[in-house]
Amino acid sequence: MAQLLIGENTLTAKFTFAFKNKADKEFNDLDAHGNRPGGFNQIYQGLLQFDLDALRAFWMCGLAHLSKQPSKAEIEAALEKRIEEDGDVESLFKEAFREIDESGFFKKAVKTYWENLELFDKIASEEEKEQAEMGIEMLKTARAELLENKQIELAKSDKSIEMQQDI
Repeated sequence: MAQLLIGENTLTAKFTFAFKNKADKEFNDLDAHGNRPGGFNQIYQGLLQFDLDALRAFWMCGLAHLSKQPSKAEIEAALEKRIEEDGDVESLFKEAFREIDESGFFKKAVKTYWENLELFDKIASEEEKEQAEMGIEMLKTARAELLENKQIELAKSDKSIEMQQDI
């Protein structure tokens, strides 16, 4: 569960229409081809690239379900405090990315994101193909890194199941 301490309150990010609507309204920038891919895609890809603006956007949208939403400045201050405490941004990115990647609300959007990347690789011209393959590989590597702890936990639980069956 992605949580952030803002003032005295621990707030939990939720994936609802409030998240999607705020993402589309405030974070749906034009891409290199002049298209608007959707706020979710912008945030998801930004998290894959360890973009601090995407991390802030994740929290702004993730807390959009609250009747009294924290301000941008309050979210930034809470993130800065957490970075100072952790000594790094990695845990914040992993927490945010894991939650959004595994969200039931965005499950189809995540699947479509990765399918579209694979499709782009297939339709790219020969000149674009090498660059597309490198970009896709970079994003897959970032995803694996961001989900690493979850995969380790799953591997450990699989081993413990195997060990219990051996007994």
